[in-house]
Amino acid sequence: MLTSMFPNLVRIIAVLALFSGLSDAGRLLGIDAGTANPLELFGVAGFSLLGGFTIARLFAAVGMWIRSSWGTPLLLSTTLLELIIYLSGAYALDIGGFGFLLRLVQLAGATLILWVVFRTWLQGKQD
Repeated sequence: MLTSMFPNLVRIIAVLALFSGLSDAGRLLGIDAGTANPLELFGVAGFSLLGGFTIARLFAAVGMWIRSSWGTPLLLSTTLLELIIYLSGAYALDIGGFGFLLRLVQLAGATLILWVVFRTWLQGKQD
């Protein structure tokens, strides 16, 4: 059942990562910030972290869409690192409630994709 909907799951998670990355890129450009400067709003460290996570998430979305071997692990590691930093409170990453839920869905989806790939690899190795 899961393997039959697996290609669709990869594409759905890739689209979610793309929209999340584009949304973060918009926040870096100051969309919906009014007259506030995004660099002053997030601070230098928060702006740099958000920029790095944005680029990594966009690359991961493209990598997942073309079914490369690096797309899903990049999304998993980026999202996991971002959530650890956000929950630790070390830097003020303002991702909001919806952004937090979206990142949890991405984390769960990437974990599920890697788990299915691992199980498929194990079955092929046993045959």
